[in-house]
Amino acid sequence: MKPPQKRSPVCVPSKFLCVSTALAVWNLLEPAAYASSDLVLEEVSLESAEVVVVAVEPVSVESVGVEPVAVESAVLAGEAIAPPEVIAPEVSASEVVQFSEAQIAPVVAQVVAQIEEPEGGSPEFSPASGDPFWDSEVEASSLDPEDVQAEVGQIQVVRPPLQPPPRRQPVVQLQLRSSAFTSSNATASEIDPLSDVVFINSATLLATPSLGPETRLIAAATGGLGRFAEEDALNYNFLNFNVGIQQRLAAGTYGQIGWVQDRLYRQDGGDLSLLSNSIRLTLGRQEQLAERLRLDYFYELRARFADPETRSRVGNTVGARLRYDLTPELQAALDYRLTLDSYTKSDRFDAQHQVRAIATYNLNRNTFLSGSASYLFGTSTASTVNPENFSVGISLGVNLPLF
Repeated sequence: MKPPQKRSPVCVPSKFLCVSTALAVWNLLEPAAYASSDLVLEEVSLESAEVVVVAVEPVSVESVGVEPVAVESAVLAGEAIAPPEVIAPEVSASEVVQFSEAQIAPVVAQVVAQIEEPEGGSPEFSPASGDPFWDSEVEASSLDPEDVQAEVGQIQVVRPPLQPPPRRQPVVQLQLRSSAFTSSNATASEIDPLSDVVFINSATLLATPSLGPETRLIAAATGGLGRFAEEDALNYNFLNFNVGIQQRLAAGTYGQIGWVQDRLYRQDGGDLSLLSNSIRLTLGRQEQLAERLRLDYFYELRARFADPETRSRVGNTVGARLRYDLTPELQAALDYRLTLDSYTKSDRFDAQHQVRAIATYNLNRNTFLSGSASYLFGTSTASTVNPENFSVGISLGVNLPLF
């Protein structure tokens, strides 16, 4: 076999492309346009432990007797819902071989035509005489495949790695929660503090349909049971309804306005012991401080109109949460909240601080196990009220996407 003669790098032998020709083709191709979707809200994550937090609100021991513990189910818990971002793929010059031969052939012909028939009177390119590579009588079928492979090399199709599709955010889901925790002062009493173990089981139907590119409806209905290990007289059942509109204000910032109703029933006889309707305004923000570190903080203004009226009040709450992802399955968080409550039908003002440490382990995409330790302290102008309370608890949660 004769050694291959030196050939010009601009040629199209059969189905093979020279490297220089491929690059020239790439320069003529228009790059594909990709538009990444700037999806809506960065708010409350619907992942595992951060969606519905059932918080036990200590109830003061008034002169008329001991009220059972009131429970409020905060569906948003100061966070916002963040659908996954869509990342547009990038196309590099190495992927030009993915185009079909039918797409490349016209462009290659145009490149060759521009070289052989230049415009504007430019001097024509004259190939070396006697070079069989430019001889019109030489057909592509007469080329030795081994010569072609030695000249061009083996062409391999390079495809970008397949990315898993983004997880679809469910519009409606059922959330089941079961928790148990100790409480050093469950009734927030200054006179007779009650230490007990409390068990809470609840189910929440949560809907978060989109109303626009940056607006979302938040609607939830929760029902549950609260049981004390020793003080059966304080056992209660509760219902909670929550409807709100959440609006993205800027990247990582959201606002929400909504209505909340709480109903507290005594276990014995099922009498309604507390009915509270609230108007709530929330402003929140999320900041990604590092790859695994995130800071969430919020402000909430809430006006409660309660029956009995002695429970009516206006509250201001500021809070922050520092979350660190130890592993994809294990997260740790530290919370702080300051709540100032001014009672409108009685001469009472409460200031409460709460510090809480939380560890959450995701057993799978829809199930989590969490443990927490919380310390509540503060002051009250009511002489019979002492908000100081220390609790340690564990919780199991299951999120069941419906559609």
